[in-house]
Amino acid sequence: MKRKQIYTGLWASLLLLAPAVTSATSAHATDIQTGQQSVATSQLSASQSTSSQVASNQLVETSRQSQGVASRSQVTEVPAKTAQTTNEQPAKSAAKAVLNRDYQGALKRGAQQLVASQDTEVWSALALISSGAQLTTVQKATFHQVFAEELTGMAGHYSATDLERLTIGIAAIGEDPTQFNGVNLIAEIIKKAATAGITGQVYGIIALSTQDYGSQANQTINQLIVLVLKQQNTAGGWAFFGSVSDLDITGMTMSALGMHRDQPKVQSALDRAVALLKTTGFVKTTGGFLIPGGFSTEENSNSTAMAILGLAAAGVNPATTFVGDKGATPITNLIAYQKADGQFRWMMGSDDGALSMSTEQAVYALGQYDYLLKGKGSIYNFKKVVPEPDPKPKPDPKPAPAPKPSIPGKKPAGESSASSSSEVDLDKQLPKQPINEADEVPLTGTTATQDALPQTGHQSVWGSVLAGLFILLGVASYQTRRLKQR
Repeated sequence: MKRKQIYTGLWASLLLLAPAVTSATSAHATDIQTGQQSVATSQLSASQSTSSQVASNQLVETSRQSQGVASRSQVTEVPAKTAQTTNEQPAKSAAKAVLNRDYQGALKRGAQQLVASQDTEVWSALALISSGAQLTTVQKATFHQVFAEELTGMAGHYSATDLERLTIGIAAIGEDPTQFNGVNLIAEIIKKAATAGITGQVYGIIALSTQDYGSQANQTINQLIVLVLKQQNTAGGWAFFGSVSDLDITGMTMSALGMHRDQPKVQSALDRAVALLKTTGFVKTTGGFLIPGGFSTEENSNSTAMAILGLAAAGVNPATTFVGDKGATPITNLIAYQKADGQFRWMMGSDDGALSMSTEQAVYALGQYDYLLKGKGSIYNFKKVVPEPDPKPKPDPKPAPAPKPSIPGKKPAGESSASSSSEVDLDKQLPKQPINEADEVPLTGTTATQDALPQTGHQSVWGSVLAGLFILLGVASYQTRRLKQR
């Protein structure tokens, strides 16, 4: 009978502890399962990222190796599947070259070449800025000195185009053309631009649009736009002289008008110019542009770059609007002129000519294309965006009084028992400690992820289980003593 009572007490205690044991076991199993899922997800994500990066690197490397190797007649596009199996069938794919569409890589290499060659022309400054490069203090000082010396060398005999070109360079390096080296270039441009030729008028629009130079400058811009629109020929282009459209002048003019598409008749003029490039200028077999004239009777990078510049400034994507044989576009055509050192040739397959000029024009033409894709407007626009002030500033709210900490088990006077708003959250009041990068837990990796698994939740439950076991032993001991006393 005594043993039966002892066993009864023990079983009763075990039944009371059973839910706690089950809860602890379930919580621990859930934590392990969650941790394993997290590890698997992290490993899968890392594997996918690595595979994607390897595939991307292989395509870029294939594109780079093909650059400058094939002539225009050999350029063909290889589908994505063929590009992926290039390593498996090198003999068959060697006869074909992938069209290089990596304009950002070409842009970067071209900019690096300009820096390496220490090119200090105005157009080099424009090319570097439009490529996204950040000029160092030394580079800006060098450009400043070169521009100042050139201005001093004019000895007061300024031509409109010289003033406009310098204004573009000065604005590009972040300085003020209205007070540069003791000269107000903007005032001089206003005096001379209207009576200059087509280039002086086109670059007058651009130079006076680089910043906000006041009402007189804006009036001159409007006047120059009217003069330039009148010189558009019946074919839809512009010429340096004569009536035959010139690619370079047409592209330059489109880049100027593209900054003022809201002006009357500007958009219709740009539409006519785009139609000219489509019907007359675009060479489908190569993806480039050519309108034979007095300057050139062969395709060259300068003319193609100016056409790309004008199209992109006018809001027209040359890579999608002009698609030739086997997917060739003006962008792939221009990139094909680039040498391994980053320079751009003037003529395909030849190192003759002013390659520094070709490189400058190709870089800022690709820069304008990049601006178009990113919705950044014109590469000639150096206006700083100033945030508009709040028209009705709101007064600073009065600081709320700091809440008084509550004492556990005691309610402040006048507070109901259901309210807990006066309790202080110390985690919110204490300043957050800076995170040491060395202490952060990696998001991938089996060991690190397992170490980072949650270690709370089931610990408190196991504490309850242990406490219950102590109670059980106490009950059994008490029952034993009572039975012995009987």
